[in-house]
Amino acid sequence: MPDLVNAAPNSAGRRALVVGFVAGIVAVLIIGGALWFLVGPRVGALGGPLGRALAGPTVLSAQERRGEEIYNANCLSCHGGPTGGAMMDYPPRHNANGHTWHHPDCELKQIVRLGGDEMTDMMRQMMAPPDAPKMQAFGDKLSNDEIDAVLAFIKTMWTPDEREVQAQITREECPVAQSGS
Repeated sequence: MPDLVNAAPNSAGRRALVVGFVAGIVAVLIIGGALWFLVGPRVGALGGPLGRALAGPTVLSAQERRGEEIYNANCLSCHGGPTGGAMMDYPPRHNANGHTWHHPDCELKQIVRLGGDEMTDMMRQMMAPPDAPKMQAFGDKLSNDEIDAVLAFIKTMWTPDEREVQAQITREECPVAQSGS
């Protein structure tokens, strides 16, 4: 009986081993890529484009639908829609890829009403390209209820975790008397 332990693999056996190894790597990459596309880069969020599509249409409240109409008419051209963009874009994206959810409601409402503040001016100086539009004031154009509706719609573009963090920031930083204003 030949010594099979010390025998060198034949070329067919070596080829099969290499083909199997390469096929395994390809399978792992395909499955990993598909999962990333479905789930996105954030664990626990349907962050990828297909993941958001598979999640189905979001059922919006009447306030959120009204906010979507106002947002599309006044904000979409600068701030973009529910997908795309990055954390450091200027003007900032209001979706889950942006940083709007890092700010409390009272600050966001003030920025909409007044067209910006010290923080937005600082961001503009640091990040904005020279031809970037400046945030205009909407205090004379939109009522408080309309601004609330826009903010309610913007929040529908965030992940559940982002909404939770932003709500906590709002509770900590906004006076109770202003929570509805």
